[in-house]
Amino acid sequence: MPVPSAESPELLWSERLARLGVWALCVGVLARNLGPLKEGDEWMHLAIGRWMLQHGTLLPAPDPLIWHDLGGDLQHEWLAQVILAGVTQLLGFAGLRLLRGVLIATAAALVAHLLHRASQRWSAALAGTALWWLVAQPHAAARPHVLGWLFALLVLGVLLAKPDPWSRRRWLAFGALLVVWAQAHSSQIVAPVFIGLHLLSVTWHRWRDGLPPLAKPWLARTLMAGIAVFLQPCGWQLLPYALRSPQVAQGLVDEWAPTWAPDIWQVQPWVPLTLGALLLAVVAVPLWRERPPGAPFPSVMPALLASAEGLHTRRMTFFAWLPLLFVVTRLRLAVPAVLRTLLAFAVALSVWWTVGRVPQVWPETDWVPGNFPVAATPFLGHTQLRGRLFNPDPWGGWLAWWLHGAVQPSTDGRMLMAGRQWALDSQAIQAHAPDAEKLLQDNDIAIVIQRSADWLRIRPLDPQQFVLAWVDDTAVVVLRRGEKFAGNLKEVCAFYGKNPELVAMGHWPVRLQAPPGQPSPTDVPSALDACGKQR
Repeated sequence: MPVPSAESPELLWSERLARLGVWALCVGVLARNLGPLKEGDEWMHLAIGRWMLQHGTLLPAPDPLIWHDLGGDLQHEWLAQVILAGVTQLLGFAGLRLLRGVLIATAAALVAHLLHRASQRWSAALAGTALWWLVAQPHAAARPHVLGWLFALLVLGVLLAKPDPWSRRRWLAFGALLVVWAQAHSSQIVAPVFIGLHLLSVTWHRWRDGLPPLAKPWLARTLMAGIAVFLQPCGWQLLPYALRSPQVAQGLVDEWAPTWAPDIWQVQPWVPLTLGALLLAVVAVPLWRERPPGAPFPSVMPALLASAEGLHTRRMTFFAWLPLLFVVTRLRLAVPAVLRTLLAFAVALSVWWTVGRVPQVWPETDWVPGNFPVAATPFLGHTQLRGRLFNPDPWGGWLAWWLHGAVQPSTDGRMLMAGRQWALDSQAIQAHAPDAEKLLQDNDIAIVIQRSADWLRIRPLDPQQFVLAWVDDTAVVVLRRGEKFAGNLKEVCAFYGKNPELVAMGHWPVRLQAPPGQPSPTDVPSALDACGKQR
């Protein structure tokens, strides 16, 4: 059945209205992503990119940014990290926020373009893009993977999903984009998988139709995608790295958790429901719709993998556009144009009401203050404390960016570098587990920075081993008695001597103190008391 053109009289006004809806959705996505930085990993990537720009080389081992380095990290995102840090240094955090918004809005526009090209209907593009945004938006951040999103759409969508034949220029663009994608983000490793699965599907259909089974163009594309994986600095090591990452991060990092886990059902039930519906659609559509001529990409096998992986691993939900593209390419519903447009707007408005509302298009702040130790960081920088610092994992990148190496964080979100055991030990320290003091001693940690809310709601640490150096609404900084203690105490005393207006930050607020006789996290004495004894 031929697909009516969006410009035909019976579709003219309704499809034009749907096209306006697509543009409105993309503008809304742009506005939604101009907000302040809120993730610790964003700062980690900025710190790594700035170091590489300053030194003109990839990050070496042992790592210069954190002190706990098992040597497990690979520079598989170096190009994206350099771009993000370079934009920040050139245009400030406002430029970084604008770049993030433009990249993510461009991804949404490309999804809409692909869906419209496949279906010739703006209503399908509007509904499909809204559904894609529904499952992809939890991972929208100023991180290297958003550049991976863009290259994935250009390579697997704009180039591969366009019918044959290919010109020489298109082959060159395909190879160049694969290589650049490999330098920007490790998600390029999925390209040979998706293309190879499509090659298998094409081979099967050619054999069934009595044609020579080997489709040489698709074999060449699969080989090119595989070769491009090895043209980035990690080389073949990227493969075991990608296999180890889920094992190390399992149960510790949300983005490696399955989409159908209980926490998602509690706060974002629409994500597993949407992905589950897509998986069912990919299975059902081939059963009652004929395969379009020319076996357009993606075929059923890559579409199944993309939808299943989206359910299995949250960081893969972006690839929901692949099963969406598969479905709209094959689905031809005999629905009146007006009704189709109304349904598309209903889907888009429902999605926007659920996840996309924009409270403020351009907030003045560049980061969410309560998410980071904004006040405690200058204190650490000015006091020039010595020894190892223990910090919550999400604060590592922030501290590395703002302290410029004056104090090295313990970890910054790179799970393979830290190792699973250190991640578990870090959780035990943050929870003030019974062995927390021993873990701090065994790792020769001299300074501890922790969220104030965490410090105050759990078991107090041994007040004989620590003194309070700084406390505010966000962060607590304590010094551990040991080899570096005397020198660090002297620095803290000198800091408050030069800044008497900040002396209140060296004492527990009265409102936080527990009733007499009850153990409390505020039992840790103030460094200012020791300063008086020193004098």
